[in-house]
Amino acid sequence: MKRIGLLAALALAFAGLNSQAVKQPARAAIYSALLPGGGQIYNGEYLKAGLVAGVQGYLLWAALYNDGKRDEYRDKAQNAPNEILQLDYANKSREYKAKVTNDIWWMGITTGLSVLDAYVDAHLYNFESDKAKVHLLFDGGGAKLQYRF
Repeated sequence: MKRIGLLAALALAFAGLNSQAVKQPARAAIYSALLPGGGQIYNGEYLKAGLVAGVQGYLLWAALYNDGKRDEYRDKAQNAPNEILQLDYANKSREYKAKVTNDIWWMGITTGLSVLDAYVDAHLYNFESDKAKVHLLFDGGGAKLQYRF
């Protein structure tokens, strides 16, 4: 129950931060590194936040499941009645260990991509309003770029 309360408090904190006119890219990156989808919530990208949290949650579940299976087969290998079963269980334990390693790598990769996405989105938060201030003007034989403050 405490976890649900903590998640609700974090969601409200992120929702309050979303109303800022200017986003801080470093803050978005830190939120994304600390909580899967946190930087995306900070930037107001709720669909991305759900996707990131879902992928990270699945990868965490898969790593824990595969680690449990690795332990199960390691124990079976130690208690196997004959050498053939012992080798078979030991091979399965190694296969699940490789799966755990793979899951951990993917968690790191998706976390890095999530942090990068939150950082870039915070930089581009006011892109549409800033784009309206820039004008490309053609006069005579040249072109000039005009920026209105």
